[in-house]
Amino acid sequence: MNTEHLDTDEQRAFRLKAREWMAGRMPPRDPQEEPCDLGDGDQIAKDRRSQRILWDGGLAGITVPAAYGGQGLDKRFEDIFLEEAEPYRLPWVFGNAFNIVLPDLLAHGSEHLKTLYIPAMLRGEHMWCQLLSEPSGGSDLFGLLTRAEKRGDKWVINGSKVWTSGGHFCDYGICLARTDPAVPKHQGLTMFIVDMRAPGVTINPIQLVRGGSHFCQEFFDDVEIPEDHVVGEVNGGWTVAQTHLAQERISMARGWHIGLRTPAKAETIEVQTSYLDTARQLGLEKDRHARVLIGEAIAIDAVYAMTTARVGKGIRSGALPPTSGALSSLMAANTAVRRTALLSELVGPAGVAVLPGEEEPVIGMDRVCTHRIGGGTTEMQRNIISERHLELPREPSLDRNLPFNQLKHNSSAMAKS
Repeated sequence: MNTEHLDTDEQRAFRLKAREWMAGRMPPRDPQEEPCDLGDGDQIAKDRRSQRILWDGGLAGITVPAAYGGQGLDKRFEDIFLEEAEPYRLPWVFGNAFNIVLPDLLAHGSEHLKTLYIPAMLRGEHMWCQLLSEPSGGSDLFGLLTRAEKRGDKWVINGSKVWTSGGHFCDYGICLARTDPAVPKHQGLTMFIVDMRAPGVTINPIQLVRGGSHFCQEFFDDVEIPEDHVVGEVNGGWTVAQTHLAQERISMARGWHIGLRTPAKAETIEVQTSYLDTARQLGLEKDRHARVLIGEAIAIDAVYAMTTARVGKGIRSGALPPTSGALSSLMAANTAVRRTALLSELVGPAGVAVLPGEEEPVIGMDRVCTHRIGGGTTEMQRNIISERHLELPREPSLDRNLPFNQLKHNSSAMAKS
């Protein structure tokens, strides 16, 4: 829905500027193209060029302070931009950079780091990843083993991170590491900026069963970090991580790829016609059970879209706390699992059977997903909702106040430190 009739003179001028600049410069949106394939170097290169186009047109970082290369405008101008950008492919591979790294830097970064990295990010020069998960960590982020030691005027990092989206194409990463193992695990953590091309950084793409290499594992062997590349306070990484995780949940609530789904669409119920098309391919459009499956899929999609829109608006307005993003994250995971079950039952073997010489299943259907770890596992989201929103007692933890180097680990390395 276009809201041009609500524009002030200043907003109208901005709208016309955005409309004129993007026409003929930005690549058109292709519904058949993956919004964010972080294993596709060509797509990443295209998005870097698009981000530069937006920068050159004064359309990058619309709500970012002008001191750091942004436009310094309010949210209304961003909404106007997204309305005008709807026909185009936006640089969605910068999701990590703009959704979580940028807020981290604005909230906790020094003036040096803000002026050094935010303008380059807005120009499309730097692509960022988050270096949080570890091979032995599971869902316990604060049980991480990667360590950083101060040596002279530098920090030196050793350890490993995993499931890093697009790590092999990123220029920089924001990395949580342990700097004091003699205090409880939620303390003694520090957030660093890591140059992904620095000596000692080894990046191994992870080949997925379904093809492609969206994720990576990184190994850090005596990687030197400049002393001033700490985000927040030394041993204050827990505070930065709270901002980081809250922003990740907020971004998932509104839609990770900003502009992929316009706000207006999230406020209305839209029937997913692809479900019906799939049923027609199978000759099941009049089958009663098939119609029940499709009806439920349509219903859960509608409830999910409208709920996440409401949560996103509440967080932006301040009516809901940032941790409310856990509601949307949990709902997204549960909806995806149920949708997968419904569509799998509808399509049956034809959804996975591939004819000789072909690459796609006999019956093509919407990509289904049982993604239950984005923004934190579903178990973590339930803990957040129960403890911070329903005010239920915190889950018992007998080792919460023990020094980290006295806890049992899968590695003996930390025990020796």
